[in-house]
Amino acid sequence: MIIYTTKETRERLKLKMPNELNPPLSEFVKEVINKESGNPMLEWGAKLFYFDRRKCLQVVHFASKLTLFLIDIKVKDIEKIGDMIAFYLFELYKDKPNVIKKLEKFIASSPFICFDKITNKSIISTLNHTESNFAFYGNRFYQYIKNNILHSKQINYDVNFDFIFSSSLDKSDMYFHSGERFEKLLLEYIAD
Repeated sequence: MIIYTTKETRERLKLKMPNELNPPLSEFVKEVINKESGNPMLEWGAKLFYFDRRKCLQVVHFASKLTLFLIDIKVKDIEKIGDMIAFYLFELYKDKPNVIKKLEKFIASSPFICFDKITNKSIISTLNHTESNFAFYGNRFYQYIKNNILHSKQINYDVNFDFIFSSSLDKSDMYFHSGERFEKLLLEYIAD
């Protein structure tokens, strides 16, 4: 999978772009990007934001706009971002065994995460809109603290199954819950 990041995200998390890596890793990453680029099921956008002075990462799936908030990300955690995404995906659909099976195949089909620069203006707009209108620039997350514990699973459930996303397709607006849209697209994408 490819995670396209904003400039600030790259700088603050010290992410190396494909042309900054040394061989043979640089060739491998470029090969993954060439193979997966243009497939919105394997592409995500990411943007850094702050909550309670902690670095957090919002990631948005290109095809469905499924959104995940990864809280308190440290530079040393970068190699675990794929695992964090997988964790929340499995958590969102834990009560749907058929979706879990498809998720397992989906993740196995593209197990390597690489980073590149974001250029998709629609996804940049979605990242900005969700940060402002759902997360209120992180301030909304204080509502999810109970007994001094931040309930990030609930945050990720609410953004994907309660918040309304929109998309313009064929010059008509479409409104949807991203969690439902991701499930539909995943079931179509992964053959039995």
